Formats: sequence, C-alpha cells, structure tokens
Amino acid sequence: MKKPICICIFFLFTVSGIKAQDRTANPLLLQTWNLSKMDTYIYTYEKQDGFESRREGIRFQKNGKITGNLIKSTLRYDTLEEPVTKKNEKPDRYIGSWKKASDSTVTLVFPSNTNMTGTFVISKLTENQLKLKKVFSADIEKKLDSIRKTRNITD
Repeated sequence: MKKPICICIFFLFTVSGIKAQDRTANPLLLQTWNLSKMDTYIYTYEKQDGFESRREGIRFQKNGKITGNLIKSTLRYDTLEEPVTKKNEKPDRYIGSWKKASDSTVTLVFPSNTNMTGTFVISKLTENQLKLKKVFSADIEKKLDSIRKTRNITD
C-alpha cells in the first residue's frame, strides 16, 4: 500500500515541477514592462508601475489582451530591418492580444502596429526583468545568428 502512495506523491511533484517551467502562465508576466535595451531583436524590459511617456513598453493582461506603448511601425513582420526611431519620437498606445504558443513562447498581435507583432521566446523572466527574443523564419534566423556572433550581446 505504501508503494502506490509513494508513486502518486512522486508523480504529483513531477507534474507540479513541470508546470512551474511554464513561463507564459507565470503571474510575473502579467505586469507593465518598459523597454530598457534592444539588441538585434532581443528586447530587455524592466518592471514598472506604469508606462513612461518617452519609453516603449508592454503590459500583459490576464484576459489575453496586451497594451503596447510603441513607436509607429512602417515595417513588415518578417524583416531584418530594425525599427528606426527618431530622437524625439514619442510612443503611442496600441491595443492587441497575446496568447501562449508554448511553455516559453508567446504570440503578440497588434493589428495597427507590426513592431511587436510576432512570436517571442521568453528567455528570462524574473520579478524585475523580462527578456523576449523575436522568432523569425528559418532563413532570417540564420542571418540574425551570424549578426549575433559578431556582436557581444551577452549580459
């Protein structure tokens, strides 16, 4: 009788440990994040209470909605060109949606702004920092990898 109970307890802890790996279900994600650094489509955000008027940011909400404080986009989604921002350009608010694509990826859709539309890997999520890496098609990912190898983007 003790053996089945031990197996059940082991199974319960294993399943809860696997569930803890799910970054997209993490309540830490459901906050306001202001962009602190962007390097070759790796976005680093820091937690804030609200949007800063001159900084880009995103706010994840539990109902699948997302608010973005974003610079206006003129680019297509699957392009290698990084958005060029003018020095005094002020971000505008955009409403979109987000959904879980896998345990560590989210898909963001902003119908009227393609800067932050796409699939992103959550490479880091802590109480104060969120790091997203934009996912592209295979050929563009290969080009980006070669760019990343020539730059020091680790921290």
